[in-house]
Amino acid sequence: MLRKNRFKKQVFDDIKIEREVDMRKRIHSIYNKSEEDFPDLKEYNAYLEYIENLIFNLSNGIDVEKTEEEVNKYEADHKIEILERAMRESEKDADLTKYQEATERLKQEKLKIQRQMELEDMEFQQQQKQELMERLSSSDANAEEIMKEQRSQQAKRTNQRKRQLQQISNQLDQQFASANDASKKELAGNKTPFTPFQGDRDLHKQYSFLGASADASKESQDAYYDPFVSQLSKNKEYLGGGWRIEQVLERALDEAFMGLHCFVEKEKQHEVSTA
Repeated sequence: MLRKNRFKKQVFDDIKIEREVDMRKRIHSIYNKSEEDFPDLKEYNAYLEYIENLIFNLSNGIDVEKTEEEVNKYEADHKIEILERAMRESEKDADLTKYQEATERLKQEKLKIQRQMELEDMEFQQQQKQELMERLSSSDANAEEIMKEQRSQQAKRTNQRKRQLQQISNQLDQQFASANDASKKELAGNKTPFTPFQGDRDLHKQYSFLGASADASKESQDAYYDPFVSQLSKNKEYLGGGWRIEQVLERALDEAFMGLHCFVEKEKQHEVSTA
């Protein structure tokens, strides 16, 4: 059966290039780590080289079955991390879009001021021509001296207008930079989550979160296990909507400790001292 959503408009004349571009998009959507996910540049470059080898094999028909199996296994084992990194990059793209929009508004504002000043200069030149004609027709002074005087005045005005335009441009740049820095500081400084209530979110947990894993079992010693929740953590529909097993388990622990003023370590110390 042919599906309409599987068809796409061909961009490149060479079908091999078209397939390689599609292959790159697919592989990079799965292997979507960035440089900040690695401790050093050497490991990041090795990661990029590994991706290029995968793309080369798939594009040129080299060990296709083995390579596809390797890619599918990685995607299945790291689907949560892949989704989280994709969401992180989406946020970065949104911030970049806002910055580009603000830069474009700044550019348009400068052009608007420049056009306004050009119109004013044109009106001034018309007035100067009119005054020149009147002076030449009514004055006994030398025409060359009158024109020389007027050219000097025009040169002074032109230099003055250039300085004014540069000053206005610098002021707009400073305002834009200040607003941009302020928004960055606000985003960086405001770490407290929004809540309509007072104190319903404890930023300093009264417990140590053991961890969560979709592959946890009853015998796991380093992660919590719940058969129902663990099963949901493998469901793509839940994961696509932003559902995370860590949030479910943390919420359960928060509800258990919230309002009880219970500190497990202190309770254990009390039991030891009374024994």
